[in-house]
Amino acid sequence: MTEKFKESIKNYPEPLFYNSTGSTKAYKLCIRHLSASVSGGLASMASGYIYPHDVLHIVDIDKETITTVKSEIKLVKLRGLK
Repeated sequence: MTEKFKESIKNYPEPLFYNSTGSTKAYKLCIRHLSASVSGGLASMASGYIYPHDVLHIVDIDKETITTVKSEIKLVKLRGLK
């Protein structure tokens, strides 16, 4: 991961989430698993999907992108950090 992308994550003005089974990189950068959006009041969960109440900001660490999502997202259950 490039330093430029790490800095953009650290300076990002909105809460960031990721959606995989576990990521130590995300954890170290304080990016929450997508399931945390529910407990934070930013989304609802039903039948394995997350339904955002507003825009969610999703990080893809491998592609070094941040995507905004308004529609439902299939939740990948967090199993542990890799």
